Amino acid sequence: MFEWTGDLVAWKLLDLVPGTQLGEAVHYFVADALKIFVMLALIIFLVAVIRSFFPPEKTRRILSHRHHYLGNIAAALLGVVTPF
Repeated sequence: MFEWTGDLVAWKLLDLVPGTQLGEAVHYFVADALKIFVMLALIIFLVAVIRSFFPPEKTRRILSHRHHYLGNIAAALLGVVTPF
């Protein structure tokens, strides 16, 4: 789907020549930008669903009952895994 969209935009709509630097750059940009937007939309959707079932108050309550240093390490790991 992504390559097809890159083909459509670069070769059909903009009428660029395959194999040229400009044509390949536009094709790569369109295909990868579309991939990034789709992945970003899916990640944001999944994080929103997770946050609706697991509110920040519950996270604070769980992390505050642990040893001070373990709570900080767990919070840092959660921040790395789920940056949203």
